[in-house]
Amino acid sequence: MKISGKYLLAGVFIFTLGCNQAPAGLEQPKGKVVGTVNNDRLTVPQVDYAAEQLRAEVNQQNLPKILDRMVTVSLLAQEAVRRGMLKDEKVLSGLAWMERMYLASELAGQIAESAEPAPGEVLEYFQQHKSEFGTGLKMQLMVLPDSSYAEQTLAELKAGADFLRLARERSMDTSVINVPGYPTRGVALSLGWSLADEEMIFSLKPGEISPVLTTQMGYQIVKVVEKKTLNENPALNEMIQMYISEGLKEQRRRQVLDSLLTSLRSRAKVVLKPEEYRR
Repeated sequence: MKISGKYLLAGVFIFTLGCNQAPAGLEQPKGKVVGTVNNDRLTVPQVDYAAEQLRAEVNQQNLPKILDRMVTVSLLAQEAVRRGMLKDEKVLSGLAWMERMYLASELAGQIAESAEPAPGEVLEYFQQHKSEFGTGLKMQLMVLPDSSYAEQTLAELKAGADFLRLARERSMDTSVINVPGYPTRGVALSLGWSLADEEMIFSLKPGEISPVLTTQMGYQIVKVVEKKTLNENPALNEMIQMYISEGLKEQRRRQVLDSLLTSLRSRAKVVLKPEEYRR
């Protein structure tokens, strides 16, 4: 089985989560043992984690494949230990950083699970924004690489610069300069907007330009060209219900995380020395 270096490092890290050190040098995990590779244990929590990494659910069909992949990772990890890699500063630093990344990711995941909205909240949101779900927008959009460039471009647009000209000259993705059709609420899923971003876009009048939107795809600026009523009485179907639920969940998760980070930063003693960094 061929695996990437990234997965290999993740696999090594999986096997370092635990409490007791194995003869081979790897930390042994807790949990029900479902197999061993030499002296290395494969446990139920590890199977679940490996399945998460593969974006798969554990079932009778794929369990043998997951276990086989874990055997591969374990054998390579044991060989890495045998070759003395646990004494390598770069390897140890990578493992230490992955431990922190993993814990941070698990905490964010737990917060997300607790942010699930109640069915009544989804219905209430839909009723408050019902007309927007029947409204289509004709839009133009540009994606810029950094926030300062995006703010500079927005200032030029507000001063009267032509949106299409700047979009063609500067956008990293010219395929969405003229967003196809008349998207309704829910288009945020494909454009990387938050629920609040989409609400703001649908509140704009034709000819108005949005503030800079920070998305995973880059920094976006949107111009609403036309607004059209496509359905005067939209229904809360399963797709809209799922979209609102996920949007509210993400919105709440961000609020809780932002609040937590603000509190943690206010109490932490942070000393940064960028001048000490040398390649």
